[in-house]
Amino acid sequence: SSKPNQTKPKPKWKGEPSVKDRAEGWEKLQKLKDRQSFLRNPRFLPLNSQQGGTSLIRPRTKGKADPAEEPTPVFLAKPSVVVFTDYSVGNIYEVCFRLKNVTSSSRHIRVIPPTTPYFSIGLGRFPGEGGVVAPGMSCKYTLRFAPDSLGDYKDFIVVETQTEGPFVVPIEAWRPPPILTLPRVLDCGYCLIGGVKFVEFLCQNVGLSTGTFCIIPKDEWPASNFRSLARTYFSEQPPFAVSPSLFVLEPGEATVVEVSLDLKSGRKSCQVFTVVCDNCQVKDISIEGEGQLIALELVSVSGGEEPPVVGEVRDLTAEHFIRFSPCNPHSVQQKKLVIRNNVHLELPFHWQIMKPNLHPLLPGETPDATHIQFHLATDEVFHVSPSTGILAPCQDQEYLLIFCPKELKDYHSVCQLVLRDIPQLPPEPSDSRLINPGSKVTSVIIMEIEVKGSTEPYQILLEPYAIVIPGEIFICTPTSRQFKMWNHSKTFICFQWERINSSCHVIEVEPSSGRLEENECFDFSLTVTGGKAENIVTSLVCHIQHHREPVTLAVEVSFKGPTVTLNVPSIDFGPMRPREQTQTTLLLTNTTQLEASWILESKHQDSQISVEPSRGLLPLLASCNVDVLFKPHSCQLFETELELTVENGTGCHLSVRADVQSSHVCLLNCTLSFPELYVGASATGTVTLFNQTLLPSQFSWLGKQASLCSATFDPSSGTLGPNVSMEITVTFTAHTDLELTEVAAVCEVQGMNSPLVVGIVAKPKKLSVSYISDTEKTVFSRSSPNGQSPSTPVLDFGDGVILKSAVSKQLLITNQTAIPAPFTVEAEYFTCHALKPNKNKELILFICSLPEFVSSLLAHGKGAAFFVTPHTGTLGAFESRAVDVTAYTDMWGEYTDHLICKVCCHSLKIPLLIIRFGTHVSGGDTVSRSLRINNPTMFDIRLDWETYNVDQNDGKLLDFVVVFGDAFPLKDADGNEVLSSALRLSSLDETAWEKTRTTVSEETSTSLQSLTKKLISVHIRPHMGNLSDYPFCITPQQIVIPAKSSRAIHVSFTPLTLSGAARKSRCVGFALGFMNLDSEVSCSEHCDSMLHPGKFHFEQFIFLFCFLQIVVREFDITQSFQLKNTSEMPLHFSLGTQPPFSVVKPKPKGPTSTSRNPPSGDNQSLVLKPQHGMRVKVAFHCSLPLLDHVEQTDEEIPPGVKLIHGANGQMKLRFEQNLLIHYSNNTLQTVPLCAHLDLPILRLSAVSVDFGLCYVGQTQTREVNLYSCGAHVFWKSITSNYKSINNLFVAWKSIFLCEAQIALHSMSALLVDDREFSALLVIQSPLIKTSVTLQLRGTGSFDEMYRSS
Repeated sequence: SSKPNQTKPKPKWKGEPSVKDRAEGWEKLQKLKDRQSFLRNPRFLPLNSQQGGTSLIRPRTKGKADPAEEPTPVFLAKPSVVVFTDYSVGNIYEVCFRLKNVTSSSRHIRVIPPTTPYFSIGLGRFPGEGGVVAPGMSCKYTLRFAPDSLGDYKDFIVVETQTEGPFVVPIEAWRPPPILTLPRVLDCGYCLIGGVKFVEFLCQNVGLSTGTFCIIPKDEWPASNFRSLARTYFSEQPPFAVSPSLFVLEPGEATVVEVSLDLKSGRKSCQVFTVVCDNCQVKDISIEGEGQLIALELVSVSGGEEPPVVGEVRDLTAEHFIRFSPCNPHSVQQKKLVIRNNVHLELPFHWQIMKPNLHPLLPGETPDATHIQFHLATDEVFHVSPSTGILAPCQDQEYLLIFCPKELKDYHSVCQLVLRDIPQLPPEPSDSRLINPGSKVTSVIIMEIEVKGSTEPYQILLEPYAIVIPGEIFICTPTSRQFKMWNHSKTFICFQWERINSSCHVIEVEPSSGRLEENECFDFSLTVTGGKAENIVTSLVCHIQHHREPVTLAVEVSFKGPTVTLNVPSIDFGPMRPREQTQTTLLLTNTTQLEASWILESKHQDSQISVEPSRGLLPLLASCNVDVLFKPHSCQLFETELELTVENGTGCHLSVRADVQSSHVCLLNCTLSFPELYVGASATGTVTLFNQTLLPSQFSWLGKQASLCSATFDPSSGTLGPNVSMEITVTFTAHTDLELTEVAAVCEVQGMNSPLVVGIVAKPKKLSVSYISDTEKTVFSRSSPNGQSPSTPVLDFGDGVILKSAVSKQLLITNQTAIPAPFTVEAEYFTCHALKPNKNKELILFICSLPEFVSSLLAHGKGAAFFVTPHTGTLGAFESRAVDVTAYTDMWGEYTDHLICKVCCHSLKIPLLIIRFGTHVSGGDTVSRSLRINNPTMFDIRLDWETYNVDQNDGKLLDFVVVFGDAFPLKDADGNEVLSSALRLSSLDETAWEKTRTTVSEETSTSLQSLTKKLISVHIRPHMGNLSDYPFCITPQQIVIPAKSSRAIHVSFTPLTLSGAARKSRCVGFALGFMNLDSEVSCSEHCDSMLHPGKFHFEQFIFLFCFLQIVVREFDITQSFQLKNTSEMPLHFSLGTQPPFSVVKPKPKGPTSTSRNPPSGDNQSLVLKPQHGMRVKVAFHCSLPLLDHVEQTDEEIPPGVKLIHGANGQMKLRFEQNLLIHYSNNTLQTVPLCAHLDLPILRLSAVSVDFGLCYVGQTQTREVNLYSCGAHVFWKSITSNYKSINNLFVAWKSIFLCEAQIALHSMSALLVDDREFSALLVIQSPLIKTSVTLQLRGTGSFDEMYRSS
């Protein structure tokens, strides 16, 4: 059998060629076709064919195309979808799109327009002719859109090309829809039946486009257009109405949709409205609402509702009844009411208190409406809180019912709860679709509560009801008692106790006010303070708030005052003198616990007795002393009584007595004689006093002394007992040598009208001193200060005194009286510093022989000195003292001086002679003496000598001297005159001091005038002698003595040749040395050689100082340092500084520069060789302008300058700079420079000197210390501020160089009239701008008591 799946061979046709034949036939046919086959245009071939056009957007693939692949696009549309998004009705919108050939061959194209009337297409624009689009090129078409609504549109464009199927380009038109926030369901909530409720809903467009919306009932949609829908502002569908019915919202804009609700029944209502947008969008919304009736409920009352009493009259309409318990007037009771609102709406309410409608009704009787009246209550005792407000929906509201009575009576009222704005119920349901806008609202009494309350009086009890304090209590002492107050009232009470505060007593209760709760008690303290001793019975009132009658507390108390006692029952002063005051002390004691104010005074108002203090205040249990003073006016038996009075207390009385007598004392001897009495020496004597009474007597000798004598008494005062005698020692001193016969001493006795007088008689003797010299052995006695005797002793040391040897002479001074007198002995001119007195004479002689001691005596440079020992001491009574006078010399010459001996106020000048030329034979040889001239100054001094002869018979008074040119021209060694050496004014620089000082003295003015160059000078001077160089002569006549050195001159004497009867001739002469300063530096510190010459007498040498004018000059201080070149090449550099520093240039080897400032090396090019050094000098230039920095401020002072203050008040100016070394390679090296300038400070130990009262014509001297702090300083003092009289006040040491810390400044005053004088001493310095002043005062008097001895 054959298999079912086996294939049967297909039967062949008759004549059917075989397979081979068929293949050969086909092959021949193909060859025939190939002979006639041509290449086709690729544009007509499909893209998937082998010879078809190649796609430009797909990659080429080898092999045959897959028929399953998507067809390759020929054209692409850009955009692929044409979209219109923002459009409006009535406008035409255009948009362009392109069709691009994406194949490799040119193509024909045809576009079929859209199918809907809203879109249309224009003719295309091709890149070439004939509607052919080349490969990669595009053709453009314009598409127009004309909408008739804002809805969405869709269409397409068909593009035909040489492909199997068409190419479609979609077209769309749509707008972003507006989106409203209005919910699907608008819930209007609840509304009272018969009322209208308006609910607002916010509607906002949150979309991206503007929309016009219309709200209409659902059954009115669809409609033909919006205009037919929006006929009114409201869109109504009872019981709802919506407004606005038509509105437009921009994107983000909002509006309020208002829904009104008017319900006629109590069921829930719902209506559907349609919201239509102009873009053909529709949305349904539902509006819901529910109507309700008013339903309030009294839920609870605190304390519950009390049922009325049977037969009690009640209000006709009240549903509830509340009774308050009885209370006191003005008390407050409260009850809490809870009322529930069963409605889902807020209900506004208020309470009103009305009078009750009282009308009796029978059981089951209905009240008549005419009996119901509405009257507001006027008592205002019932209140409901809150009185107004809003009842929340479906919630409980709490109220406080307050009862506050004011009077004692019963109260009855009705509280009505009234709801406001309640609509009236409609009579019948209305079929009208319109809401009734005229529904009326009114207030409705929804609940009435009847309230009652009653009052009763306060119940207050005091325990105890009265307070009685037993016994007596002290006044001004607070006393307290306790009591209670009970409050049995229905409420608390407020109490206020009155306070009794009279002029005498104080009664008060603590606490004075407060609050006492019901059924409680309060403890009070009654305080009683008395001010007067008496019995008090009174009532204290307590006021109770809102109580008609006050509560009273009865009080009874007795007071007593302080008691003061005395320690004695009486006072007895005993015997005493008239007008003599005596006193006794009383002790007052306060025996109570109170302060006592007391007064103690005389009962009879007698002025002879007084009490101190007469009144006072005694603390409790304290005591005080009281002095009773008694001063009788005359002799009497005195009796009186003192009364002690105590304020508000108990006092006492005190008796006083005294026996008043007068005293009597006498002298047993009334005259006292002194036979042996010396002037100034004391003598003693005695007198006796006797008391003749039984009273002790006080005596005293008067202390005022006479001008010619004085006396002292021992004892000078004291007490004489009853019937007692006393010897008084009298020491008498006479101050004159006149006989004293009318001298009396006065003794005053207390109580006697006339004093006791003692007469004194004496013949005083004056002081007598004798002097004996060991050279002449003569006795000279002096007993008066003006006595002059030709036998005055002379200490002559002789002619053979050897130079530098000591020669001593002795002078014996004897006191010939009993008057001790101090003495001093010293040379008048050739003085020296003496040793302190020493009893060891051998030690004094040893010291005097030392060379150092001798050199110190001659250090003043006068050439001789007289050393006296002892130079001071005291001559006792009838004592003799030997005084040694030793002469020391270190220079040739004849020396004459006076030894001034002062014994007390007596003085004597004893001549001292050392060297003379002696006596020589007439016509003999010339005698010469060599003298050394010392120059102790700092400048060279030129001396020009002139010798003069003194003629005793010469009557000439003045010399008239005329000088042509210089008075003393400069001479050479041979004595010939050289060129004029007159001073030139051009060489004198005006100093900074003279620029700032306008006050100069006469001496300074005269000296400056002498500096001018004179051709002819005239001088007038006193005539002292005749100019001559015979017989005395000095060689050389012109000599220059260097500074701090000495030179020798020769004084020669040529004896005169006598003729005729002349046997001898005395030659007396003197020499004048005229001093000049020739150096340029000292020209500004000149002296006038014509006015101030040095005078040399041949019997006495006188050396006069020249007065210098101080001039401040600029100077430089230099310091040096070493510069060394350590390199291997020369260095070129320059040095630079700023003032006041400068680099000192080496002085040239030529003529000396005339400039004061050294040559400066600033900015000079210098060369320093390798491995060589150079010394550089830097100068600091000191000048007056530097002192200006002291007064400059911190902003004005230049950099590098600083003012430094020291610990002791010193001041310095510190200058800091850098020395700049400029190298040739523009490098810079600095060397720090620093200089300190000390600033002087002057101050006086006193700001004023008062000479007091001075005797006219007598000089008074005071000393003031001038302190210099800092640098050495020149100063000058001048006196100003007086015009009429000059030279009243004189300042010694007017120019001085302060080299130490302290300078002694002596001030003297010489007044010429008996009035007050004043002046101002000004101390000036060129280095200190602020002068130091000293005020001088003094008063002249002609009273000799101010004359000093």
